[in-house]
Amino acid sequence: MAIEEKIRSLHCGLQAGLGFQEIDGQRLLPLQHVPFELQHIVLHWINALPEDLLVELVVDGDKFTETGWSAFVSWMTHTLDAAQRKPDFAASAQTLVIAQRD
Repeated sequence: MAIEEKIRSLHCGLQAGLGFQEIDGQRLLPLQHVPFELQHIVLHWINALPEDLLVELVVDGDKFTETGWSAFVSWMTHTLDAAQRKPDFAASAQTLVIAQRD
């Protein structure tokens, strides 16, 4: 992991904050400030949005509005909660942890 990625990581960099910026009177989160581990997930999520939501949640294709970041976090929380309710959750969680350990 490069130092730029580590600074943005959930594990190491999140304590510094997400990096919202005041741009044109609006608090925006540039996508390059999204935690590194979520970068690809965020891009897939944005690409799945219908146009009417996209214009409300993302500015210039590369900055989350506060509402957009909140919507993404809500979706992610809902998705993780749903995954934990699946019958094979314990086995899949254990498999991933064991694979990372090896």
